[in-house]
Amino acid sequence: MKKVYWRPKAVSRTGLVLIAFTALVGLIMVESVKVKRLQPHYEEKLAATELAAEAYDAISDARMRLGYEVDETMDLTLSGVLGVAMSDVTSLAGDVTAKRTAINPNFAAVTVQMLYDAGVEKGDVVAIGVSGSFPGINTCVYAAAETMGLEPIVIGSGAASQWGANLPDLLWLDMERILVEENLFKTRAIAASIGGFEDRGLGLSEAGLKAIDEGIKRNGLSKLKAESFEDAVEERMALYDKKAGGKPIKAYINVGAGTVSVGRTLGKTMFSPGLNLQPPDRIRQTDGIMPRFILRGVPVIHFAQIADIAEQNGLPVPPLTPPTPGDAAVFEAVDYSKLLAASVLGLLTLMLYGFVRSDIGLRLLKLSKAPKKDVTPEAMV
Repeated sequence: MKKVYWRPKAVSRTGLVLIAFTALVGLIMVESVKVKRLQPHYEEKLAATELAAEAYDAISDARMRLGYEVDETMDLTLSGVLGVAMSDVTSLAGDVTAKRTAINPNFAAVTVQMLYDAGVEKGDVVAIGVSGSFPGINTCVYAAAETMGLEPIVIGSGAASQWGANLPDLLWLDMERILVEENLFKTRAIAASIGGFEDRGLGLSEAGLKAIDEGIKRNGLSKLKAESFEDAVEERMALYDKKAGGKPIKAYINVGAGTVSVGRTLGKTMFSPGLNLQPPDRIRQTDGIMPRFILRGVPVIHFAQIADIAEQNGLPVPPLTPPTPGDAAVFEAVDYSKLLAASVLGLLTLMLYGFVRSDIGLRLLKLSKAPKKDVTPEAMV
């Protein structure tokens, strides 16, 4: 026997209005009532960020001991990490907004997230290339690597672009040594180059070249000796592989736009800021540390276009007050309340059934007493 059910011949306008009103109120409620959820690896991210903040303070203290005052008109958060406009060791022009944005300890948490997204785990070896241009990011990368218990292999350089670590007696190479002496980090570069154009300081004055040479010696580092771009790439890759001692290198982190690391003009346009998992198109048309690693299948984390990375992770561009560790989207995600959304959806489903598929809605509204239309239930087979 076929099942028989009943529904009204016409759907009540009052019922439709009630359904529409309920849907609108439900939408407003779902959009208004949101919940915060902790992102994965929250504790590690927070620990890395707090470590980076301590490192910033140590750099600022070292700067003050050397007699360098903080320029309040330029260093808006009084971090003590922002460099100066020009000095003997300044290699290239720099965007002060990007440099200010980079001085945010929450980039340590961003680095932790990208490393996990790259498949890096505790005990893994990672290769790192840094210059003096973004000491704020360098600090966060070191903090992330140490918090995650990684084995970082770092090659640095002495020169810096504007507003970076460009004080002749406080290069990035000095900063990382100070952070080790303060027992904040264990990570230090295994070797360093002059840096700047072609990684050989082309365009720097004799005084600048001398200051960087002295900085490399002062910090007890081996100086890279390559005299050409191609030799510089080979020299660095050989150092990374030798130091890894046969262990696989699970990621390469580049900070800045060093030509040897990123590649020449073509290479600089190929990689996206942040995590790169696949080789870009035409990658074989250029050379550099990043192209070499990604062709090996090694994920590359590229800290360039800092403002873009900051915006993607809910960081201010630039911060106008000292950033608070833990205050970033990478720590917490604002999401819809699934329970509320399910409740609204369930209520609408019941109302649609009551007014469209049965006469329950009509009975509740008592429309049968004064119908405007014939609403006598009809049999449906």
